[in-house]
Amino acid sequence: MHRQAVETTSVKGRDDFNPQHRFVKVTGINAQGFVEFEFAVGSPELCVELMLPPAAFEEFCLTQKAVRLDALGLMTRH
Repeated sequence: MHRQAVETTSVKGRDDFNPQHRFVKVTGINAQGFVEFEFAVGSPELCVELMLPPAAFEEFCLTQKAVRLDALGLMTRH
């Protein structure tokens, strides 16, 4: 059986990857009032979806020292 080589890019090989950088991007507020957001470590493209009550979200952002991104993935001012 012949296996085709697949080209992959290692996250560690990227110049812009820094595990000390944290990012959040709010994606919505649900019917129960929870903040829905994406959280990323190192690179905004590598994220998980989370949701927290508003006060807990603000505390999370402060604790993580996260940079907030707008809907286009650009940094926003606080």
